[in-house]
Amino acid sequence: MRIGAAAASGVLHRNAAALSAARRRVRGPRHPESGVPVLDLVYVAVIIATFALVGLIAKGVEKL
Repeated sequence: MRIGAAAASGVLHRNAAALSAARRRVRGPRHPESGVPVLDLVYVAVIIATFALVGLIAKGVEKL
């Protein structure tokens, strides 16, 4: 079955668009979320603050 040149270019265009979309899905986003490293720093700061608070409580209990 033969199709015209206009129909053939339409088919090629649709295939190229689908392939391009599939490549974008595989690669993932170009810019990773910047909030994740900041959240790691918040976790580290909370852990350090918790240990500092436990240390202060321990010093207070020693004086009793």
